[in-house]
Amino acid sequence: MRMPPRFFPALPASPEDLLGTRRRWLGACVLAAGGWSIAGPAWAQPASGALSIGVLPNVSARILLASYQPMREYFERELRQPVSIVTAPDFRAFAANSLKGEYDIVVTAPNLGRVMQLDVKWEPLAIYEPRIPAVAVARADNPDDLPRQLRGRALALANPQSLVALVGLQWLKSEGLQEGVDFKTVVVANDDSLGAVLRSGEAPWAVMSMGEFRAKPEALRQSLRIVRQITTVPGFFVMANPALPAAQRQRLKALILALPASADGARFFELSGFRGIREIADADLTFADPFNDLTRRGLGLKP
Repeated sequence: MRMPPRFFPALPASPEDLLGTRRRWLGACVLAAGGWSIAGPAWAQPASGALSIGVLPNVSARILLASYQPMREYFERELRQPVSIVTAPDFRAFAANSLKGEYDIVVTAPNLGRVMQLDVKWEPLAIYEPRIPAVAVARADNPDDLPRQLRGRALALANPQSLVALVGLQWLKSEGLQEGVDFKTVVVANDDSLGAVLRSGEAPWAVMSMGEFRAKPEALRQSLRIVRQITTVPGFFVMANPALPAAQRQRLKALILALPASADGARFFELSGFRGIREIADADLTFADPFNDLTRRGLGLKP
């Protein structure tokens, strides 16, 4: 069952066409060109003197780098300084880097953004549109739409600390299935692992965002089906490091909110599948509050 297009940010129909041969994370290899920074032991090191924009690694590094090039060029032109797009090997490492203040700006999951705001005073600047669907995914040849099939088995998760994963687990609990009691979770590191764990039958379902589903290689997507859309969560937060001067944070907020009206913004939306950027409302910030302590525990922080 596929959801109507209005519910999700459509990534490019064929990421392989856009990016050439699709690869996952590149270990200790560095990809650096005009402000990109992706590396094994130095994932979060921007170019010297550059403004660093840290982006949550929810899809492959190559997709992130291609999608964020227009934003990088926009900020470089408007600020007249180098800008680096940086990320991390996984959600947990990105969260640790963010909480330590290793980025100037972050594009992050709403639950992590809320914890950063409350615990270390990061300033919310903007939010992406549209909202993010959380979906349950099964093998295409699995006809069972009921969550009871997870009992005694496993649920596959790509980013167990993400808000999508947390709301998925909450929904399953409302259906009478509790993690660690009725089923276990297995974390899949990449597309090959996801395909293998679903094909083996160990995990009948996986929970992920619609964007993560659509970023899968075409062959894998064709072997899967969306069982249901569980809910939608707020889009990614754009936030500023509190160590930046107040005037600089205000300038960055004005620039990110003006991005959609620019030619660079149009290119960014075309490549990324996002449709808008707006100011954050109180409802966006407080949506994740029921999950704040779960987020902290998942990241090894004290509630």
